[in-house]
Amino acid sequence: MHSDPSAAPPAAHPRSPSDTPRRRPRRPLPPRAPGRVWAVAAAIGAAAAVAAYTVMPGTPPPPAGGPGFEGDPGVQDSVAASIEGRENRVQGLSVLEIDGEQTRRLVGGTTGGGSAMTAQTPFETGSVFKVFTAMTLADLAADGETSLDRTLGEVFGHIEFASPRTAAITLEELATHRSGLPRIPPAGMAAGVLTPFTLTDPYRGLPPIEESLAAVVPARGGPEWSYSNFGYAVLGAALAEETGIPFPRLVRERVFAPLGMDDTVMRGADLEGLPEGAALPHATPGKRVQPWKAEHYLPVGIGTWTTTADLERFLRAVMDGTAPGMAAIEPARDGPVPETRIGLGWLTTDFGDGVEVVQHSGATYGSSAFIGFQGDHGAIVLSNSFTADASYIGPRLLGAPDVPPMAESPTVPSTALALATTLPFVLLPAVLPLALMLRRRTLVGQRPLDRLRVVSMTAGASALLLAGLMVGDWVATPPALWAAAVGAVAAAAAVGVWFWPRLATEAGRWRWLHVACFILSLAASGALAATAAHSLLTVYG
Repeated sequence: MHSDPSAAPPAAHPRSPSDTPRRRPRRPLPPRAPGRVWAVAAAIGAAAAVAAYTVMPGTPPPPAGGPGFEGDPGVQDSVAASIEGRENRVQGLSVLEIDGEQTRRLVGGTTGGGSAMTAQTPFETGSVFKVFTAMTLADLAADGETSLDRTLGEVFGHIEFASPRTAAITLEELATHRSGLPRIPPAGMAAGVLTPFTLTDPYRGLPPIEESLAAVVPARGGPEWSYSNFGYAVLGAALAEETGIPFPRLVRERVFAPLGMDDTVMRGADLEGLPEGAALPHATPGKRVQPWKAEHYLPVGIGTWTTTADLERFLRAVMDGTAPGMAAIEPARDGPVPETRIGLGWLTTDFGDGVEVVQHSGATYGSSAFIGFQGDHGAIVLSNSFTADASYIGPRLLGAPDVPPMAESPTVPSTALALATTLPFVLLPAVLPLALMLRRRTLVGQRPLDRLRVVSMTAGASALLLAGLMVGDWVATPPALWAAAVGAVAAAAAVGVWFWPRLATEAGRWRWLHVACFILSLAASGALAATAAHSLLTVYG
């Protein structure tokens, strides 16, 4: 059949009004809250602000360099030059300088746990502990109980490796960061990224070393030297496998006991909790973080604590050549930069002008440490704040020229950056709920106030304030601003209570979209608040 081109087209079917979604008519705004309501809300907000400031965790102590820091004038001058302009980034320090037979000290600041800071105060070691692990390897090799060229395939004959390259890694390659193993196993990478926000331990819950080792594939084609915490954990496990002695007992028998280092302890082996009087770790002064603990990662310096007094015993023995495993000191390989060579664990750095320091530094997210020497001149620095970088303080004590001030450390944020990352968690929760109650409509979309918006705005602002406690920098940002923001949210919520019986439950343009957004908003606020609350309880509980 052929169609007739001259025929008229069929008439369009008329659309029913129900075929297209219709916008609901705009609801009138509710009446303004009277002045007496705002007066009562302001009083409630002021009380909430005072209470928030009183209980707020993260309030920093007075800046370093005050009367709480005492010690030898020469050490004081050197430390003051290192921290100049960043005195407010120091929670507490324990510093020791060895000059021949003389010992000069500086201690000060606060532990964060109510104890006085002394030379016997325990601090997290961080990666400084790696030199103990490396010297245990050197001592075992000297006694013929293992050798540097032993491969992981020979040590762990029972493991089926995912890659033959893993089986070919030697103990020396592990100790000199030439194994190609990742810095941390893939299972811990996400936690490591989140640690600056959650302030919690990224090593908790990692699989056993042998399980991670069987699955890992070393990097190929990258730089020859690549720092690996996982590699040192594998080294500790390998030494335990070689000797049949658990690593904590092995390092104590080989290094600590001969030198009388009774105050150097390992969580999960020597104790479960923290050592008495511990210098609690802080991300910034006043803001504590969860102390790290992972027994499988003790060889790395996770969950390990020491004192400047213990490190002095150790360093003096290293300097006079009587420490176990002295072969670890000798630089045998190129390091990460041309000025640095590496032995087993120990780094030898040429700072110029004849200053060549044998050293190692370390850090967790709440502490930093440094140990180093040249000849009969040594330095030890322990800090319990991540933003007080011991690796900038130690070399200056040893006379290294042109050592930059701590202000140039990447762990010390500028004031502008600190404010930029903190103020959104203070200003948004304060401004948005008050604007909603004053204007009786949203800033975005100009939608009228209703009960769903009262609930979602209050929940969202509260969640942001809780998150701000974790991510905020309360050294650059006055803590009183956070308390004032809490007061603003409380005042807005009080006005919302007055509005409640006068409001429609839902006044969105499209009901289904408004309800869906409300549910998503409440879920997001709940997840953020739960994460922040869990982190706070973990750190301060």
